[in-house]
Amino acid sequence: MGKAIIVTDFAYKGPKRKERGTGHQGLRSTLKYFQYRDDHNQHIPQSTLAERWVDHGLGQHYRAIFENCDQLQSKHVLAWTWVISPSPDLMALVPEDERRDLVIDLTERIVEAYYTARGFDVPEYAFVLHDRMTQAEDGGEPLQHLHTHVVLPGTAPLPGADRSPMYNNKEKRHDALFREIGTRHFAEALDEFVGPEWRRLREEPETPTQDVTDELDGWFGER
Repeated sequence: MGKAIIVTDFAYKGPKRKERGTGHQGLRSTLKYFQYRDDHNQHIPQSTLAERWVDHGLGQHYRAIFENCDQLQSKHVLAWTWVISPSPDLMALVPEDERRDLVIDLTERIVEAYYTARGFDVPEYAFVLHDRMTQAEDGGEPLQHLHTHVVLPGTAPLPGADRSPMYNNKEKRHDALFREIGTRHFAEALDEFVGPEWRRLREEPETPTQDVTDELDGWFGER
């Protein structure tokens, strides 16, 4: 399987402000963007905000999420922000009325599996589902691009112990673990909703040098 079927990416906000977008103010601005936007041009009506966040103990509004991240930060990480982005062309194979529930369930499975694999209990977290359009790679009609932005604190509980700092280090191949877990769970979901025929869309030569950033830019546009 060559081209990625899902993009998973993590970033963090440190507690100290170093430049624009960092520190507490940077986290607050990011959370407000998650809550009020699906992209840079689309503002979310206030009437829909009551169900905007899927809350797993971190909060249902950006203010509560911000305060809880502040309380649960580690020395170097105020909060982790994840992107979980299934490939739009594969999501198009899923019945439209089942796509949102699939992405929500997929996000929860990935969070639980990743922290368990790292030896942690699942921490408090919250996520928002963004629904935007993206250009098809073949120049055809734009595709729906459902993806989630997950917010997690800088610490996580250890089984039978207190909380501990949680770090994601690419040199320790935590990003590879994240991708493997995301790919496995999305593949299982596609097998259930679509059947094994979806795999033919990924029958192409391996491209091991392709960076996750390439996929993100292709689906989100250059950032």
